[in-house]
Amino acid sequence: MRSRRAWIYILSVAALLVPAGGIAYLGAVSYRDERGAIAAQDERQRQAATGIADRINRAIGGALDSVESATTLAQGTNRTTPSAPLARYWFWIDADGQMRAPHAVPGSVDLGGALDRTAPCAQGTPLEDCVRELATRQTRVARLQAAQRAEACRGDACGEKWTEAKRQYTSLVQFDDTGHIAQLGLARTLQLLGDSRAPAALAELEKRFADRTFEGVPVTLVVAMLRAQPAGADALLDVADSVLDDKYSLDPIVRLGVLARIRGRLAGTLSEPQARRRAELDERVSLIRSEARAAAGLADDVPEIVRTAGATWRGRAATHVPQRTVIYRRRADGGVIGISVDAPMLEEAAGQEPRDVVAKNARALVMPSGAAVVPELRRIVQVPLGEALPHLTLAIVNPIADPDPRDEVIRERSKRHIMYTSALAVALGLGLLLMIRGAARARELAQLKSDFVSTVSHELKTPLTSIRMFAEMLEQGVAQGDPAKMARYHGVIVQESQRLGLLIANLLDYAQIEKGTRRYTPSRQDLAGLARLAVTTFETLRDPDGERNSIEVEVSPESMRADVEVDRDVVVQAVLNLLANAAKYGGAEKPIEVAAGADATGGWISVRDHGPGIPPVEQARIFREFYRSPEAYRSGVEGTGLGLALVKRHIEALGGTVEVASELGQGATFTIRLPRVQEQP
Repeated sequence: MRSRRAWIYILSVAALLVPAGGIAYLGAVSYRDERGAIAAQDERQRQAATGIADRINRAIGGALDSVESATTLAQGTNRTTPSAPLARYWFWIDADGQMRAPHAVPGSVDLGGALDRTAPCAQGTPLEDCVRELATRQTRVARLQAAQRAEACRGDACGEKWTEAKRQYTSLVQFDDTGHIAQLGLARTLQLLGDSRAPAALAELEKRFADRTFEGVPVTLVVAMLRAQPAGADALLDVADSVLDDKYSLDPIVRLGVLARIRGRLAGTLSEPQARRRAELDERVSLIRSEARAAAGLADDVPEIVRTAGATWRGRAATHVPQRTVIYRRRADGGVIGISVDAPMLEEAAGQEPRDVVAKNARALVMPSGAAVVPELRRIVQVPLGEALPHLTLAIVNPIADPDPRDEVIRERSKRHIMYTSALAVALGLGLLLMIRGAARARELAQLKSDFVSTVSHELKTPLTSIRMFAEMLEQGVAQGDPAKMARYHGVIVQESQRLGLLIANLLDYAQIEKGTRRYTPSRQDLAGLARLAVTTFETLRDPDGERNSIEVEVSPESMRADVEVDRDVVVQAVLNLLANAAKYGGAEKPIEVAAGADATGGWISVRDHGPGIPPVEQARIFREFYRSPEAYRSGVEGTGLGLALVKRHIEALGGTVEVASELGQGATFTIRLPRVQEQP
C-alpha cells in the first residue's frame, strides 16, 4: 500500500512538472523561431519588390525598343504606332531638336502648293507666263471660296445658292490644285440638294484623290463619314470604331477632331445599343484627349530631354505634370525617342506573378521617392525603382484592415507551438484535475469508510443485542413453563443469527473481492429453482412463523427449461440482497414481486418493490462501494452500502449483468441477467 501511494505521489508530481517544463521549452523555441521567421519573411518581401522593379525596367526597355523600331520603319512620318503597352504616349525628337511625333496641334489646311501666293512658277517659265499662272490660281481660289460661302447657307431659301455652289465646284474639279476640294464640295452640295448623283460624286472623289488629305484627314475617311451621315447613327458609330481601331493613319490630335465631329452628329434620342456604343465612344475620346494633353505637355521638356539624353535610357518627372515621368534615350542618328508614363501604367506593366503575393490583397505601388503611403494602406516593403529613375520608388502595400504579413507568418509558425502548448496545457490541466479528483475521492472514501464503520458497528450491534437479550431471558427463566414463549424467543435468536451471518458473509465477500482471492464454483443450475430458493430463504429469514404476506413469484415456462452455469450460493445471496433492499425501501406492508424468465441467449431474475423509487442521477451511484443515497439517510433506513456493490461484482464475475429501472414514486426493479447454457447438438 505504501509503495502504491509513493508511485501515486511521484506520478502526480510528474503530471505537473513535465507539462510545465515542456511549456517553458516551447516558449523559448517559439521566440527563436519567430525571429528567424520574421527575417525570412522580410527577405521574401524584399525579393518580391526587387523582382517587380526589374520587370518594370524590362518593360521600359521593351517599350523604347518598340518606339525605336516604329520610327526606323516610318522614317519621316507618323504613320506607325509602337506595339508595347508602355509606348502608348511616345515621342520622337529628330537630330535638329524638333518634335516629330506626336503633334500637339493640327496642321494647316492642305490646299496644295499652287494656292500659296508665294509659290514660285516652274523653273525656266517666262516671267509673263508665271504672272499669268499666279493670277489664274488666285482666280480659282476666289471661286472656290465663293462656292464654299454659298454651300454654307442654311434654310429654306438656300436652293439658288446651293445650285450656284454646285456650278462653281463643277468647274473647278478638273484642276489638280483645287480638284479634291471642289469634288468634296460638289458631293456635299448634291446631298444638300437631294440630288441622286451625290453617291457618284463621292465615288469619284475616292477614286481620283484617294491619296489626298483634308487638314490631315484622309479622303477615304471623309468619304466614309459623308456616306454614313444619311445612313444613321449605327453607320456613324461604325466609322468611329474604324478610327479608334487605327484603320486610318491619323495624327492623334486630328483623330480627336474627327471623333468629336462624329460625336456631334450623334445627339438626340438613340436606341439602347446605340446609346451604349455612344457611351463607349465618349470614354475613348476622353482617353485620346488625355493623350493630346500629354503631347502638348512635352513641349517645355524638349530642350532638357535633348540636352541630357544618352545611349542608355533615363527618366525624369515632367515639368508641368510631375505625376508623369518622361523616359528617353538617344538614337544612333542623334535623335531622341521616349515615352511618357505615369505610376498606374508602370504598375500595370509589372504584371502579377505568384511570388508577388506576399500578403492578402497585396499590390505594387509606384510612388515618388520620400513620399508616404496613404493612411488606408500599409507599406510592407519599399525599394528603389532603379538608378535611371531616382525620383521613383516601388512599394508593396496592402489595406490596413487586412492582416500584417509579419503577423500572418508569426501566426502560421506559432500554430505548431500552440498545438503542442495546448496539448501540454491540457495534460497539465488533466494532471491537476486528476490530483484534485484523487484528493476528493480519497476524502470521499475516507468519509464513506468512516460511515461504513459506524453503520457496520450498528448493524452488528443490533442482532447481537437481540440475541443477547433473548438468551438472557431464557437463562433467567422468564419463559419457564410457557412453551409458546420459549419457542418465540428461540425463533428470534435464530432469525437474528441468520441476519448476522448474512451481514458477516457480505463483509467477508467484500474483503475477498478487494484482495482478489474470491473463488467461484460454478455448476449447472435451474434458473427458476434459483429464484424460488432465494425467495424461500428470504421469507424464512424475514418471518419464521409465516405470518406475513408471501412474496409473489412469477416464473415463465421458458425459465423452467433454462439452465445457467453459475455459483448457486453467490446467485442466491445476490437475490437475497435485492429482496432485503426491496423489503427495507418498499415498506413492510407493500408487496415484493419476483419474476424469472429466459430467452434464446440468457435468463433473468427481477425483483420489484413499490417504494419511493430512485432518482436518475442516483441510479449509477448506488452500485458504488459504501455509497448510500441521501434519501436513505433521511429516511433512517439501515444498511452498509455494500449490498448492491457486491451484487454487481458477483454477477459480473459470473458473466452476467445487473440493471435497474425506476421512476420516482413508482418503485424500482432490479434485474440480474445470466448467460444461458448452450445445449450441445
